[in-house]
Amino acid sequence: MNSHGPRPPIAGLAHVTKTFNGHDHRTTAVRDVSFEAFAGELILLLGPSGSGKTTLLTLIAGLSRPTAGTVSLFGRDIERFSAKELQRLRAEKIGFIFQTFLLIDSLTARENIEAVLRFNGTGRSARRTKAAALLRRLQIEYLAGRFPRTMSQGEKQRVAVARAMANDAELIIADEPTGSLETKQGLGIIRILHALAKEGNKCVIVASHDLRLAEFTDRVIRLEDGRMTS
Repeated sequence: MNSHGPRPPIAGLAHVTKTFNGHDHRTTAVRDVSFEAFAGELILLLGPSGSGKTTLLTLIAGLSRPTAGTVSLFGRDIERFSAKELQRLRAEKIGFIFQTFLLIDSLTARENIEAVLRFNGTGRSARRTKAAALLRRLQIEYLAGRFPRTMSQGEKQRVAVARAMANDAELIIADEPTGSLETKQGLGIIRILHALAKEGNKCVIVASHDLRLAEFTDRVIRLEDGRMTS
């Protein structure tokens, strides 16, 4: 399935299906999907709205359990993790980037980044140092003391990327990270994620409907009606 030798995958899906039960009908959002994702690569989940991309990301992150098939994280079946273990795993090893940013409005950019580090018990001084370094890396140190309401869409997304990087996560999951941005800003974000995968040896999985992002990724997994089409 891969050419990565003996290295275990960061995330793996084997014949995964996810069905939601409504009052009078069942909806299958993901149908028999299998692939593995490794450190050092950026994978694009490409498909239109309703193709199952977001559901697939929630399954990979352990936020949802599959109806059938197996999802593994860091070499372990997620069914073997307790809820508390999964919560800790997400806090320590997984970074999330959302289309709507989900920044905390009452916190400054620096404080939004520091908030992630509090979950890991990082001390105050170390939190400030790490947040400042990330703001510099993304060339937004001027935003350190500003609140989200005073930022542009592109600035908010860069802060969200910095927050996802704060815990030095081995797996970065991004759901339509460029969807709210202009073309130039969006391509800038995907370039940052590509560099993160290559230079930081991280596994980055991006869900998007934007075909233009494909040139910056290692693999494209196309989805349609919950199925992998290529």
